[in-house]
Amino acid sequence: MSDDRAPPALVLLPGLDGTGILFRPFVETLGASIDTQIVTYPAHQPLGYTELEALVRKALPGDRRFVVLGESFSGPIAIRLGADPPQALVGIVLCVTFARNPYPLLGWVAPWVGGVPVKSMPSWARAPFMWGAWTTERARRESALATAAVSEAVLRHRIAAVLTVDEVQALTRIGVPTLVLRASRDHVVPRAATELMIRALPAAELVEIEGPHLLLQSCPSECATVVKRFMHGL
Repeated sequence: MSDDRAPPALVLLPGLDGTGILFRPFVETLGASIDTQIVTYPAHQPLGYTELEALVRKALPGDRRFVVLGESFSGPIAIRLGADPPQALVGIVLCVTFARNPYPLLGWVAPWVGGVPVKSMPSWARAPFMWGAWTTERARRESALATAAVSEAVLRHRIAAVLTVDEVQALTRIGVPTLVLRASRDHVVPRAATELMIRALPAAELVEIEGPHLLLQSCPSECATVVKRFMHGL
């Protein structure tokens, strides 16, 4: 039996790469006081949000309370879980993410994403958007590992899924406490995407942290402090 007096476990759903590699600094900073579980996605099997949600549900803890953190790409999956929650789910953290395609003017591009050379984009071109001034040697190394581990077809499939997703109605059905983490210097997910989530779920707590899109990786201490406080209040 789980101890309801202990903080819940934290289930981490990764960003676009789906590997969970980029969670390492955040998990290290959380320390042993928080039981963490990283759910990874197939690296060579293109799956959409519905298939990935089913995969995540099968991986969720069945013996203790838990919080789900959906980072970036995985935000819509966390929202779906909150709208139709497993019994032991006690909270949701939505980190630098969105409920609806954050680039509405580009929705029409989705059918043609298959021709975009995602992995061939040089790191120096991606870094300003993902890391900004917070880039480190470790960040560059682990980001390269994460991207290399996933097939081009899978990355393209996930980008196409982002351009067609809409979970705003699901947001309105979330009944568990929800924390929204926004990066002040996010050049990937626009501020309007966060504001849309807050309008749909006004009971959510919004915390903005100074940092880039890869917030958990660049500012792990600040993020861990906020997430721990949220979890200890559940």
